[in-house]
Amino acid sequence: MRLLACDLDGTLLDPSGVVTDRTVAALRAARAAGVHVVIASGRPPFMATPILERLGDVVTHGVMANGSVVCTFPDGATLRSIQFDIGRAVATVHQLRAIDPGFGFALATDAGFAHEAGFAERMPTASPGPASADALAAAVGATVAVKLMVFHATESAHSLLDTLPPLVGDDLAVTHMGADCVELGPAGVDKATGLTWLCEHLGIDAAGVVAFGDEYNDHEMLRWAGLGVAMANAPELTRSFADEVAPSNADDGVAVVVERLLQEDAAGRS
Repeated sequence: MRLLACDLDGTLLDPSGVVTDRTVAALRAARAAGVHVVIASGRPPFMATPILERLGDVVTHGVMANGSVVCTFPDGATLRSIQFDIGRAVATVHQLRAIDPGFGFALATDAGFAHEAGFAERMPTASPGPASADALAAAVGATVAVKLMVFHATESAHSLLDTLPPLVGDDLAVTHMGADCVELGPAGVDKATGLTWLCEHLGIDAAGVVAFGDEYNDHEMLRWAGLGVAMANAPELTRSFADEVAPSNADDGVAVVVERLLQEDAAGRS
């Protein structure tokens, strides 16, 4: 075990949205053993930093925005960014609004972040700032889109995974971000591709990676890692992509598995 890759919502965070004392202790022990601790999340870095303050320097890197941003933590400095053309993002918002006014949006760019009414209620943690009348406010002065999120007044996120792809075209991927919302971004980018780049950067083989996840946007990562671990609270489909299933995020599932793996590693060295 050389690298732990942990999703946040529904995985590392308990149902109240915090990292428990037991999980903090397990990750600290892993880091002390020389293991890289990496956050692999649908969130952009700025939406993860406040949560990670409790972990201090335990987390070394992040594969964020579903793999389109790789950064260091705790400073959040970008190592790699897959750019999403701001014009494409803006055009997609206009396109979907014309098709169905029930769509709502949140947009993160290099110029800021804006989210429309209904977005915050769908997120597991508070969104930064009040709702905006138009998410495209974040496009003013922007050169790239970091993340475009889409939700609907009456359709669930899982429903949007089916209805949106034929509407937006083959150059955009529609992924579930762990809440009642989906993300649109460049096709061919996911947590596994981000982790592949990071592991090459660090000189680590996929066989040495243990990945934890609980949602559809974790599937590629769970299949790619040497050991893919799904949470007990994950959908059945997500669990089917994993090598094993951990206790739920309400039962310190990540900590339970990490503690066991550290014990096995110690026993193997003795």
